[in-house]
Amino acid sequence: MKPIKLIISAFGPYADTMPPIEFSQFEDKGLFLISGDTGAGKTTIFDAICFALYGETSGQFKGIKYLRSEYAKDNVKSYVEFYFSHQGKEYHIHREPPYEYIDEDGKINKTPEKVTLYYPDRDPISGTTKSTDMKTKKTVRYASCCTSIQSSSCRSL
Repeated sequence: MKPIKLIISAFGPYADTMPPIEFSQFEDKGLFLISGDTGAGKTTIFDAICFALYGETSGQFKGIKYLRSEYAKDNVKSYVEFYFSHQGKEYHIHREPPYEYIDEDGKINKTPEKVTLYYPDRDPISGTTKSTDMKTKKTVRYASCCTSIQSSSCRSL
């Protein structure tokens, strides 16, 4: 699996949609380092990738219900979009964490977790991680298989 692009919106400390991280700009380097000051958001990048692929975070103490930015406005959607290639084909996965927000009428609404995997050669498949639909379960498993790493490996990054 090779990362291509990551888009984060109202996720972790980021209140709005962040500029895309274009991993493809490092393609000819072979190896790159994600570095920055304490609190700069390095772990959030790994959390976003792990969440997109597995529906889990890289940290042991963070649950997915805490992924929505506490600074996000109610009208801003929380999501992660991760573009990657595997065996010469490009894929795109869009995942939204579950969260609550207050609508224009002052009512609390719940947004369930959602995931969509876009294939290069067939229709996308959407659902939730907890879906009982076999097609959706295969989508979640397939995204994991494409990476050649298990979700537990994300926790050691």
